[in-house]
Amino acid sequence: MTTMVIGWGFFFGGLLFAAFGIWFVVWGVIQRRRLRTWTPATATIREFETRRVSSGQHGSRTKLIAHYEYRGPNGEEYAGEGALDNQRFAVDGSALPLAIVIDPLDPSRSMVGSEGAPIGCLVAMAIPFTVFGGVFAMIGWALTGVTVV
Repeated sequence: MTTMVIGWGFFFGGLLFAAFGIWFVVWGVIQRRRLRTWTPATATIREFETRRVSSGQHGSRTKLIAHYEYRGPNGEEYAGEGALDNQRFAVDGSALPLAIVIDPLDPSRSMVGSEGAPIGCLVAMAIPFTVFGGVFAMIGWALTGVTVV
């Protein structure tokens, strides 16, 4: 009975781990597609803020977040925010232009037009998660003692 419970834990934990690895690639493809299909535009940065995005054993990491305004294709003004991951610019107190992309179906949705993570990097992250998750799921299935006829 105990082995069966442990087996189901390994099985479902492994499936979750594998799904997380697959999500890396799905998320990257979605981001890349947005960058290709959404409408490019220029926004004006109004203010910056820093946010702590992780903390742990090795300290914390902060991201620079830009609050920006832009004019949609319909002429209306919109506001948005986004992380400035790989942006280089000089800060001299003036309003800074920022490359963004706008959702053509809903101009109130936008994102900073950075390159995003390379697909190769995301696949490199997905492979270990998916492989180890699959191995854990198979070990868990074997421990449950359930056979498929």
